[in-house]
Amino acid sequence: MSNTQSIIFDLEDSVPKEEKNISRKRLSEFLIDRVKGKEAVIRINSLDTEEGKEDLETFNTLPKGIFSLIIPKLEEENNLQKIPSKLKLILLIETPQAVKKIDTLASDPRVIGLALGQADLSTSLGSDMSWDSLLFSRSKIILECAINNLFSIDGPCMDVSSEKKLLEECRLSRSLGFNSKMAIHPNQIDAINKNFFPSEEEIGEAKSILKAFSKSKEGVILFEGKIIDIPIVQTMEKRLKLAGLKLDY
Repeated sequence: MSNTQSIIFDLEDSVPKEEKNISRKRLSEFLIDRVKGKEAVIRINSLDTEEGKEDLETFNTLPKGIFSLIIPKLEEENNLQKIPSKLKLILLIETPQAVKKIDTLASDPRVIGLALGQADLSTSLGSDMSWDSLLFSRSKIILECAINNLFSIDGPCMDVSSEKKLLEECRLSRSLGFNSKMAIHPNQIDAINKNFFPSEEEIGEAKSILKAFSKSKEGVILFEGKIIDIPIVQTMEKRLKLAGLKLDY
């Protein structure tokens, strides 16, 4: 099975209204029985709805530290105050108001990441879901994630039949600064992993640069013909962290 960083259990868009209650109950039972202390990511309904309030009540009672919740359509910081501080949150940025208030929302200590919800956002804007149409919103997500030290997640490629389009979206996302990208179908996972996680060559380069820099007393060094300074060092450190490696140089 392809390696995934997190699995999202969706209680929002993929569940019809008449099945919300039974889906919530079954998911709760499944996670208690199967997860056993491992982290699960759950996309609940909007906190402005009764379904969202019931989702939060249900999953707030499960063992501490198991869940990161994905909160959709969050627009007001007041809604964040309804959520216990022990829960980690990923905010789904998918309305114009959320884009407008993203700086306030991203600074809340509960928030560990921001994700783009391009389908709902483009509908609200009256745009399509092309890269150029949503570049402003993507850029704001990257900016606030950098300021607040959050994880950034680009929205999924909706065309599951085109690997070429997926690869192009991955390239653009990574070049802009996204840490990861959602997959909407299992056949997208390998391409996303290859694009967002450092290759063995990139990991080796990062280790060599950090080792060389740590041995020098200078603020700038020359490494294999390249100028290496503090910003480059920080980029190499982030590369190793993304690969799940400790900084032991």
